[in-house]
Amino acid sequence: MTNQTWCIAGGEDGADRRLADALLRGGNTVAIVGRDVAPFALLVDDYADAIMPVEITATTSEALAEVRRSIELNLGEVTHFGVLLGGLGEGTAEEVAERLVGKLARASRHRDAEGGDAQADERWPADAQLILVRGTSAGEDGGPRAAENSDIEARIRFAAEQTKQPMPSVRVRELEELIRGESAVALG
Repeated sequence: MTNQTWCIAGGEDGADRRLADALLRGGNTVAIVGRDVAPFALLVDDYADAIMPVEITATTSEALAEVRRSIELNLGEVTHFGVLLGGLGEGTAEEVAERLVGKLARASRHRDAEGGDAQADERWPADAQLILVRGTSAGEDGGPRAAENSDIEARIRFAAEQTKQPMPSVRVRELEELIRGESAVALG
């Protein structure tokens, strides 16, 4: 799991910090994007140049493209975009996929409304992976939901094909399996 550059967004209850710490311990570089990056100060102390907290105040296409340029200037090309789903990732595979496809479609419409086709620096890097990270619900034993996650991936791919929406390779993984390093081969 080394030599990857991750950009992490989202997270509840410190999940983003736990994932960043695990990725950094594995030899990766990590950019953490959020409205409040103060909780990551200790990671900066521990990992110095391997981590880049990025405070974001606007979510326009231009602002996000500028954030990405800044990350790539400092850390290199982003290979994995990790989005911690929180409550968005809970429910049946059909419910989760429907919510995610809806969010991706709204983001695409928003980008189109702001200026038509995406500029080259706003598109997904050719080999980038979008990693949608699900946590385990309270009361679950934390067991793997691999079949359900594969179903979500297939539903998202199908929706993207139907709408001809450009999208990177999408993977759905459990937070705890990423933290334990169990998905390294699957994400390679």
